[in-house]
Amino acid sequence: MGIQTKITYRMLERISHIHRKIRSGCYPNTKQLAFELESGIATISRDLDYMRDRMFAPIEYDFTHKGYYYTKAFEPSMQNYLSEKDLRVLLSAKVLLSHYKNTPIYDEACSVLDLLSTSAMNGKNTALLNRIAVAPTVETAVNQEIWSTIQDALNKSHILQFDYTDRWGKQTEQRRLRPYQLVLDDGVCYLFGFDELRNAERIFSLVRMRNVIVTENVFELPEDYEFERHCKDGNFGAVFHQKSEHYKIEFYREARHLVKEKVWANSQVITESKDKTIIEFDSTQFLKIKAWVLSNGCNAKPIAPAWLVKEWKRHAVEMAKMAEETK
Repeated sequence: MGIQTKITYRMLERISHIHRKIRSGCYPNTKQLAFELESGIATISRDLDYMRDRMFAPIEYDFTHKGYYYTKAFEPSMQNYLSEKDLRVLLSAKVLLSHYKNTPIYDEACSVLDLLSTSAMNGKNTALLNRIAVAPTVETAVNQEIWSTIQDALNKSHILQFDYTDRWGKQTEQRRLRPYQLVLDDGVCYLFGFDELRNAERIFSLVRMRNVIVTENVFELPEDYEFERHCKDGNFGAVFHQKSEHYKIEFYREARHLVKEKVWANSQVITESKDKTIIEFDSTQFLKIKAWVLSNGCNAKPIAPAWLVKEWKRHAVEMAKMAEETK
C-alpha cells in the first residue's frame, strides 16, 4: 500500500485539533485526543505518524508529563496536504456561505477557507465552482461592533445587557441575557439564551439590539443549552414558543404538490383525499407556521389549533375588505 500524501477534510479536522492541543503546551496523549475527537486511539496514532512523517512536525513524547509536545515552533501548511476533491468542497462551502455575506461570520469563515484552499487550487480545474450558485435573498446587515461584543460574551460566559425593540417596533426594553448560542436562519442572525427579565429562554434578532455591553457577571452554561431542543420537531427556522401545539392544515390545488416536497416537521403525517392534502404535526414555531399558511393564500386552510383558525379568518376578512376598496 502506498504512503498517503493527501488528507481528507475529516482527517484535517482531527489534525488541526491535535496541532492546537500540542501547541497549547498541555501535553495531550492519544487517549485524551481520542476522547475529545470521538475517534479510536489507533486513528489518533496514525494522525500523529502522518504529522511527523509527511508534515515534518517536531513531535516528541514527554514521559514526565505523559503527553506530546513540539520541540520547536511549528505551523503546518494544511492546504498542501488536501486532495483536489476536498479543496473543491471547501471552495463550494464558501459559495454557500454567501447567504450570510453581510454578517461578520462570512468574512471570518472565508478567510479560513481561503487560507486552506485558494492558493492550493492554483492551476487546477475550478470550473465546477462556476456551476454552483446561491439564489439572492433579502439581506440583513449585522453591526460588526455588536457581533464582536456578543462573541466576547460567548467566549467568557458573561451576561449581556442591551436595549431591544420588539418585532413590531412598538416597545424597547433593556434586557439582561445569558447568551447560549448564535443562531443563523435564512440570512438572519439571532442570539439565543436565558432572558433574566422574562425568566425564560428567548431568542433575539441582532439587528434589533442596541447599546450592547458585556457585564462583569459570569454565568454557568447549562448542559442542555442547545437551541435545537426548542424546535420540538418543527423545521420552520429560529422563532419558537415555549408551548408545543398540534397543527392540522388542509392544502388545495397547486399547493398540494408543493407541501409534499419538504419535511416540515419530524412528526408530520400527510393524508390525501380527492380534493385536498392534509398535513398534521407538532411544533413550537407558531409565528413561522402562521406566515406559511397565509403565504399560500386560498390554497391553505388551517383546521387546528383554534387560534390559527381565528387569525386566518381575520386576515381573510381584512383582505376581502381591501379587495372591495380597490374596485
